Amino acid sequence: MLIISCKDMKSMDSYAINNIGIPSIILMENAALKVLKNIDLDKIDSFTIVCGVGNNGGDGLAIARHLILEGKTVDLFIIGNLDKKTKDFDINLNILSNLGINFTHITKDEDLNKLKYSLNISELAIDSIFGIGLTREVEGLFRKTIDIINKYSKNVLSVDIPSGLDGDTGQILGISVKANKTITFHHMKKGLINSKEYTGDVIVEDIGIPDKATKIVLGVE
Repeated sequence: MLIISCKDMKSMDSYAINNIGIPSIILMENAALKVLKNIDLDKIDSFTIVCGVGNNGGDGLAIARHLILEGKTVDLFIIGNLDKKTKDFDINLNILSNLGINFTHITKDEDLNKLKYSLNISELAIDSIFGIGLTREVEGLFRKTIDIINKYSKNVLSVDIPSGLDGDTGQILGISVKANKTITFHHMKKGLINSKEYTGDVIVEDIGIPDKATKIVLGVE
């Protein structure tokens, strides 16, 4: 099993997009579909999805869309400054808007009560707040949100990495989601190796980044 750093992952992603020409939105869609592959949709009907405003959050929005189109009950929450959303996050948010799908924007403590209620009644929580790029301490509403996910969820799936976990060191950046399952993309990340208390079962899924990108970045034939 190949184990890579977060810097390597970003470089492989960038090479696939900029040098090979794979649109980033396709990689995001592939990521969403691979997460869905790892959910038993015959048994789970209700979901709480919590998204940040970066590309990890964009994965969550795409997951939400597919679940809703499958007829599942989805409570969607977004945390973060929407003025700082990424391009692919915005594309997926616009699709949801055009479908008439609403979300709760967590901007104050009162919004967390809705999250508590949703987590209490849903069968699976999906954590799509922070991706592998997180290096700072988790504070404020983000910290409160993660604390609530940990306290009130019945079952948690993290997208790519549990939010709050350092993808290279496995260090907890103040607080981290405690997932039952983590679906990570392309290759295993260093920080996921010895962090089972937070990652749960880790599954590595291919999202369509060619081997060429991996070999170029790692300098191997």
